[in-house]
Amino acid sequence: MPENTPTLDDLRDVPEAAWLWDGARARIVWANTAGIAYFGGQSLFDLIDRPFDIRELGVELVTKLSRSLRNGEADISLMHFPSSGAAPLTCKSMAYALADGRMGLLVVATRTTGVEAEALRADIVGAFDLLPTAAALMAKDGAIRHLNSAALLLLGPRQRASLAGLLGDEAAAMEILARLEQAGTISVVRSVAMPIGPRDLRLTARRIASDGAHGLLLLDDITERRALELQLNTVPSQPVQAPPKPPLPAMPVKSQAASPPPPEARRKLPHIPDIVRNHIDRSADAMLFAREGLLLYANSAFCKLTGHNSAEDVVNDQLLSDRFASLENSVPQTEIKTSTGVTVTAGVHASLIPWLNGPARQFVLEPAAAPKAAPPPPAKTEAKAPVAEIIPDPVKAPLPEADEELRAILDTAADGIITLDGELRIHTFSAGAEAIFGYRIAEVAGKPFADLIASDSRKVLRDYFAALQGPGLASVFNDGREVTAVVKQGGTVPLFLTLGKLQAPKSQAAFCAVVRDITHWKKTETELRQAKETAEATSRQKSEFLARISHELRTPLNAIMGFSEVMRLQRFGRIENEKYRGYVNDIHASGGHLLSLINDLLDLSKVEAGKLELNFTSVNLGDVTEHAMKMLQEQATSARVVLRKTLPPELPNVVADLRSMRQIMLNLLSNAVKFTDPGGQVIVSAQVTPAGELKLLVKDTGIGMDAEQLREALQPFRRVTTEGRDAQGTGLGLPLTKALAEANRTKFSISSEPRKGTLAEITFPTTRVLAE
Repeated sequence: MPENTPTLDDLRDVPEAAWLWDGARARIVWANTAGIAYFGGQSLFDLIDRPFDIRELGVELVTKLSRSLRNGEADISLMHFPSSGAAPLTCKSMAYALADGRMGLLVVATRTTGVEAEALRADIVGAFDLLPTAAALMAKDGAIRHLNSAALLLLGPRQRASLAGLLGDEAAAMEILARLEQAGTISVVRSVAMPIGPRDLRLTARRIASDGAHGLLLLDDITERRALELQLNTVPSQPVQAPPKPPLPAMPVKSQAASPPPPEARRKLPHIPDIVRNHIDRSADAMLFAREGLLLYANSAFCKLTGHNSAEDVVNDQLLSDRFASLENSVPQTEIKTSTGVTVTAGVHASLIPWLNGPARQFVLEPAAAPKAAPPPPAKTEAKAPVAEIIPDPVKAPLPEADEELRAILDTAADGIITLDGELRIHTFSAGAEAIFGYRIAEVAGKPFADLIASDSRKVLRDYFAALQGPGLASVFNDGREVTAVVKQGGTVPLFLTLGKLQAPKSQAAFCAVVRDITHWKKTETELRQAKETAEATSRQKSEFLARISHELRTPLNAIMGFSEVMRLQRFGRIENEKYRGYVNDIHASGGHLLSLINDLLDLSKVEAGKLELNFTSVNLGDVTEHAMKMLQEQATSARVVLRKTLPPELPNVVADLRSMRQIMLNLLSNAVKFTDPGGQVIVSAQVTPAGELKLLVKDTGIGMDAEQLREALQPFRRVTTEGRDAQGTGLGLPLTKALAEANRTKFSISSEPRKGTLAEITFPTTRVLAE
């Protein structure tokens, strides 16, 4: 390894992300803490088991560099892994030898250097992530360095690496970068193929560093806006009018009296697109629109209210024009006179709205009483002519009564169901809501729903409401929120709140809120958490106790083993008494048995507590089997049992812990030899399944077990009593083997039948099998 190449220990605690890649398999075999967090993992196991698509941008570059870089060479390039959901990183890549001797690729993220770059990180990136508009930080060459959350939702994986990838057009990206270099700020509209379909994006690019090394790119989706603008600007063709006829010659004046002034020209309605006019006319509220001292339009409800036949009559009513053309604020209640002789007493709500060629004012009338006709003018003679009374149509029909059946169904629900208007004021309150909050409908009708929510949860309610109103995915994937409510009886109650829009056009309510009391779930969650913490504390105490007691036991046990070994070998003289020699051998064997018991007990407790330290590397199962068979060959020969292995020569390596795999194989072979009659055999074999899994099998021709005995054998400290056989054991062999196999992310299974033998299988998933 070159001197300038850092070791994995050097990179373990550095703040920059670092990974060791197996480029041939497109897999990560090691990563430091920052590298694990970059891919959203919690431990190295999450990355070792994680599959990658070889077509992903960063993975494709890793594969290419692992083939091209030689020992001592390094490459600095931008790496982007869209599957991580994180921003691209500038990384230094170096050739690095893997545990099995093959060459891998060590990738280390580099820090941004320089005062100006540090200022960019602190002053721009922090505020940049808070932008509600989709935005990206872009390098001078068009590479995208960072995306905020809105941009991550908008763009697809292959659009997050560069401007060319975003547009899908290298030439268009180069043109935009060239214009940005000259102008400093540019804005263009492009049609871009997005994951949700073709969209029109307004791209606004601006240099934000003095040397032009970094730029800000804003992405504004204007698809719906452009469609509406095109629809508003599409004016239907008007019929061609005949040219005006030439005026007739003036007639001679017969008298000197002045002729009356010509009548004022009648105003025509401006063109309003059908999509806008139909929406206004369908409203049951009386609506009038004005701008710059002129009336623009009135809907059908306003015409009926004021006694006009059409909207054109309204815009030509001089009394209404004088009253509304210059009105800017709302009026609680006022009398409105019209040229038709109708006087309306109503409240006027004024608001500013967007309109064609500029904003306009909208006036909504809420009548206080039925309009009254103006009194007829007095007759010139004493005889009173009959006058027809003007009775306009009613403004609003009374709302129908609520459907009693639907109301009864809603009241039977345990959840609270509340309807709200557009400003989240309470409209209706079900019986379930009354039971939760303790208020009757009469006490809360018309009040803000936020008054029933605790102060620390009101921000959650505001954000939830804003998300439903916005164009993002939150309005589609409505997953609800947890809030805290204030009840009438005093105190607070945890609730799960779900808000939804009401689509009925004539409904007075705009939203429906469903609230569920989750006090029971919260209590259960707290109890489960406490039980989990108690169990973890108990397991931790057990592990600490075992660690301490093992230390205390091993000290005198080592002395017993040492002295008995000296006596057994008769180092300081012969032991003449044959019985004494037998006792010494028994002492030494018993000490070895006790030491094995202590070691197995410690390993099992570590696995159960998740404290067992495993070092995952590339493991050759053939070598593991050969090592175990050599250690047990003497025992097998004494028991007259044949040990055999049938492993294919091209068996691939696996990702596992070498020490624990050796212990697994020793335990399985030891049990197989122990419970096999003389003349029997134990066979170790392996095979790769069509699905890509690797199976390691240990089969013996021993006495076997029935189903009940097999269940007991897998329980700690349970020794199976078999007819005709009283073999010594700790009762921990199979439980420990199963625990170690599962700790290595493999599947352990065992089957057995009396007088036919036992078969143990360890299955390595495809993610743990190394390709050649």
